[in-house]
Amino acid sequence: MDTRAEKIALFRYGLIAPLVLEVLPRGELTRRAEEIAARKYEIPYSERTSLSVDTLLDWALRYRRGGFPALAPKPRCDRGQSRVVAPLLAELIERLKRENPHRTGMTLLRELALVSNTGSPAVSAATLYRFLKQRGLTTPQLLAAPAHKKFEAERSNQIWQSDMLFGPYVQRSGGGRMQVFLYAVLDDASRLLPHAQFYSHQGLDAFLDCLRQAVAARGVCTRLYVDNAKVFRSSQLARIAASIGILITHTPPYQPQGRGKIERFFRSLREQFLANLDPQRTLTLEELNQRLWIWIEQVYHRSEHSGLGTTPLLRWQRDIESIRQLPPATDLRRLFFYRLNRLVRRDSTFLLRGQFYEAPPQFAGETIEVRFDPLDPSEVEIYVGEEAQAMARRVDPVLNAQLPSRKPLPSPAPVPTGINFVEFLAQKQHPAEAEKEPHQDEETKPEATKAEEKPKE
Repeated sequence: MDTRAEKIALFRYGLIAPLVLEVLPRGELTRRAEEIAARKYEIPYSERTSLSVDTLLDWALRYRRGGFPALAPKPRCDRGQSRVVAPLLAELIERLKRENPHRTGMTLLRELALVSNTGSPAVSAATLYRFLKQRGLTTPQLLAAPAHKKFEAERSNQIWQSDMLFGPYVQRSGGGRMQVFLYAVLDDASRLLPHAQFYSHQGLDAFLDCLRQAVAARGVCTRLYVDNAKVFRSSQLARIAASIGILITHTPPYQPQGRGKIERFFRSLREQFLANLDPQRTLTLEELNQRLWIWIEQVYHRSEHSGLGTTPLLRWQRDIESIRQLPPATDLRRLFFYRLNRLVRRDSTFLLRGQFYEAPPQFAGETIEVRFDPLDPSEVEIYVGEEAQAMARRVDPVLNAQLPSRKPLPSPAPVPTGINFVEFLAQKQHPAEAEKEPHQDEETKPEATKAEEKPKE
């Protein structure tokens, strides 16, 4: 019995109590019922103020047979079902809405009008909206995220979380100000930050640099948990993660709850670091990052975390023996090289990031793979398959204009074949002239030819 039904049942019992607490003759029962019905009452959840004798006697009979619960109002047998929307129409509406939860009410009404014979929807807009709400078919109800349970990695470096935060404005090297962006990598078990840094842009180059420094400082994680941003779905990141042995896991769309730990760190960063920067002074990017790491190392890593009962640094050091490190001989910088395919032009150059690079002449017209550090593209390596072939240098148009042009080597003259398509057609058209031609040109024959035709003695 809910609160509403209980309140109504208590009101009814208060009225019929004089009728049911003792056995009364029929005439006395009716007389008392008439006295009760003669008064005015504030009936719960009703605008009426009076009751009939028959209603009171009916309540008394129900109480004798079923006790107090019998005084509660009976729920409708069709409760939760629309009495206006027919069953077949209700099934169609539910199928349409579940097929595409983003269908609006107006779209449903238009589609229902198309399938109806009358050309108009069978229900009104208010009825449709009420039906959708009762059935749990509204867009927020269908797209509601499932409940999430609190989780935490068992040991350090088992799960890293990473995300990007819009940072403050800093001084630009050429004058003026620019906004910077913070990439941070957080260990799930210890809340320690393997690396965090402000960058002048929010592209893939910045994130890969942050991840590379995190691996260099704290080892290799087993799983990297990120959202569905374009940066985190890059093929370059997938290849680098596979070569190192990191599994990339993406947050399901519209469900940011899984990244709650790094969001909590960003909140602490705003409240404890960004809010305490000197507003009268505009820092450079280098100065901002310097102050950031002082705060991380001296304050954040050494402050007791309420969810851990210890500091992030001590919690991370507890699992230091199980931390996976790359082999000492590993060239970490080279592992994070970009790999791109480029077509070498006829002048032995190819375009990379808006700059022309020169390849050896033997690669002209070929497709090659170039590998380079995205933060320092001055050195570009040329690969064919998995073998390094050469280094490409950046083209200097001014220097190339001063160099002498290379002249092609002269090739030997080919031996004439005596075959000419036009002459062949002419001979085929006038065969008589073709027979005279050798006799008429006897004097014009070369001496060597005449010598060959003399009979031998």
